[in-house]
Amino acid sequence: MRVPAASDGSVWARLPHELGDAVRPRIPEIARACVDAVATEVPEYSGIFGPGPGRVAAIEQTRRGIERDIDRVGTPAMWQADRLAEFRGHGRAAFHNGLSRESVQAAVRVSSRVTWRWIADVAREAGLSGDVLYGAAEGMFADVETSMTAVAEGYSAAEAAVSGTGERHRRLLRTLLGGRTPAEVDGLLAASGLPVPSRVAAVAFRALPGAPEFPPGLLPEHVPADPSGDPPAALTPAPDTDLAGLSALPAGWTAAVGPLVPLASAPESFRVARRAADLAARGLLDAPGPVIWCRDHVTTLLLLADEFLVTQLAETTLEPLSGLSGRRREQLAETLLALVQTRGSAPELGRLLDLHPQTIRARLKKLSELFGARLDDPGERLRLELALLAERALPNHD
Repeated sequence: MRVPAASDGSVWARLPHELGDAVRPRIPEIARACVDAVATEVPEYSGIFGPGPGRVAAIEQTRRGIERDIDRVGTPAMWQADRLAEFRGHGRAAFHNGLSRESVQAAVRVSSRVTWRWIADVAREAGLSGDVLYGAAEGMFADVETSMTAVAEGYSAAEAAVSGTGERHRRLLRTLLGGRTPAEVDGLLAASGLPVPSRVAAVAFRALPGAPEFPPGLLPEHVPADPSGDPPAALTPAPDTDLAGLSALPAGWTAAVGPLVPLASAPESFRVARRAADLAARGLLDAPGPVIWCRDHVTTLLLLADEFLVTQLAETTLEPLSGLSGRRREQLAETLLALVQTRGSAPELGRLLDLHPQTIRARLKKLSELFGARLDDPGERLRLELALLAERALPNHD
């Protein structure tokens, strides 16, 4: 789930030793320039990096970081686990010092930009080629990407560590359903102690006014859930197993289970689950118990994804039936749906609808009068089938 890291230093390893030799004497100046720029451009750091011990410590820390990076120039590929661990530490420290996640990430960006400008100027002064400048830029941009990810991981882990398991799970749930960045998810997953799932299903809960509180023990402890939250939700990689207890939901409660999807698509699973819960509350989805499985209602969910458009489709496509009486219209609509779905003969449709073939022939004759050549056009037959199915699913249809 992490952003691929240039963790082996291969970009820097391809650069000539001359770049490192030229930059190394200037590292103390570069470190001071980085700290000054961060203090100027990131308001939350202006006081921390002002005159005094905080500024001295920041310059020294920055100097060591730049020196470590420059040591990679022209050196065989090195594993950068220590480097990433250091930036995770920056993220944790920022959280505990009361800084925002955005401020520490902004500090990384500003410091990287200033460092690159100095490296570029030093490389030009040393007469190094444009290829060297390009390679250094590639290395710097890769470092910014991995550094930002590591900072976010450290910040998220520190944020989660101050809460209990239940709160950590709720934070993880909100993060996943909110479509946040992989880095934030990584940190919260690490803090939660849960395995990284490849696929998950979201659950949308709905409680009628006056319904009792959500009973304890219906969901396993390892399932991130917040049935009383806003919105009430849960997330699980094993819905058939983990959600078995929801069959005991008390009266007034329903739970809609979204499709099983890749982790990054958890917000979409939740969107579908919430839509199913809404439709069920309006009586448009039938379920044998308090749990609604979206996988059992895919056609209806698809048809009613946009009720305005599907109403327009039904009204315009089935207009030839509009002048008929209620019972007569219902009979012809039933026969029309069987016809467009099966293209069967009168005897076949008669067996399907449990009617005499002669009755079917009379209806087919009327349908031919009403719809004409449309019954022989594949595209029109599809429109008719969708319109008839939508009409059945729509509220207040006749």
